[in-house]
Amino acid sequence: MDLNAKGLKGEKSKVQLIECAARLFLENGYNATGINEIITKAGLSKGSFYFYFSSKKELAISVTEYHSQMILTKFSGIAQGKTWEDFIEKLVGGIVKKAKQGGVYGCPLAVLGMETAFLDPDIAAKNHATLKSVADIFEDVLKRSGFSKANATIAAERALAIFEGHLLLYRLGKDGNELKKIIRDLKDL
Repeated sequence: MDLNAKGLKGEKSKVQLIECAARLFLENGYNATGINEIITKAGLSKGSFYFYFSSKKELAISVTEYHSQMILTKFSGIAQGKTWEDFIEKLVGGIVKKAKQGGVYGCPLAVLGMETAFLDPDIAAKNHATLKSVADIFEDVLKRSGFSKANATIAAERALAIFEGHLLLYRLGKDGNELKKIIRDLKDL
């Protein structure tokens, strides 16, 4: 086996651990998910885990970076050239569709951030920073939709609170109407 193939295999194992942990942290929670469960579900050895990560915290930081990249890329892509109402319809419509397929458990950044806020502020801070970047995307779309800079900033902060609040209520109650309320409430800004 050449070194390039070995390197690709190793990177694949690391990504496998991150994606598996991301799913388990979101579905079951950070504290309820152990390293052994992650490596078992990922089909890897404990040695593989410790080759890439010195601790569960280090893995959680990688999971946050993984979610951050995915969310910011997705939201930015959806926002391109859209007005506020079109952006919200497309963004939340995708979430509603995914929820009907059983694939939504709330916002992964908020879920992990809330669970680690007091126990591990480093992880929570990374999640918080990405949520602030989501508010920046909201602000850009609002400005493009005719809001002044000052009003767009305030509305974006409210939009993030509405968005995350309904996702939290959806996670708690599993009521799909909470997701539809995101559209209603965000269009009312």
